Amino acid sequence: MTERAPPERADLVDDVYAPFTRPLGNLVVLFAQAEAEWLRLASELSGCTEREAQRFLDIKPDVKQEITSLAQRCGIEGFDLQELSTNIDKYSHDREHRNQLMHGNWYVSLLKIVGATRTRRLPRKKNADVVWGDSTLEDVWELARRFLEYKHLFSSHTHKLRQQKSPC
Repeated sequence: MTERAPPERADLVDDVYAPFTRPLGNLVVLFAQAEAEWLRLASELSGCTEREAQRFLDIKPDVKQEITSLAQRCGIEGFDLQELSTNIDKYSHDREHRNQLMHGNWYVSLLKIVGATRTRRLPRKKNADVVWGDSTLEDVWELARRFLEYKHLFSSHTHKLRQQKSPC
């Protein structure tokens, strides 16, 4: 007896948002994977547990500088250090863009470009201004792809650091 595939479920969102469900789903998964690798890298560089590394990443105002310094002390240098440093900046910026998409209020514009999907978010930071967004489908797919690249980059550096420590 063969099992039947479950029936295809209809999107629960309004039709205007339906094209975004697949790229946003990819973004959710790839961001979570990149974030996990970012945490593993911070843990490996700092020599602390992942829980301690999470607190370290949350409280440091200039995480890029801290991680870059730790990377240098661990022997990451030259192109690898430059690539890591540059991508930490980009990762931080892309996390903000991702937050806009995940936590913003989605609506259909009636003013700027009538019928376009947009987002509006009020960040939790004290005295923060409203953040407006108007990402296209291609923007969301591209953002998801970049998180895949960050995942690979952070994982690669973590792997290299672990190999340096192994007695092989």
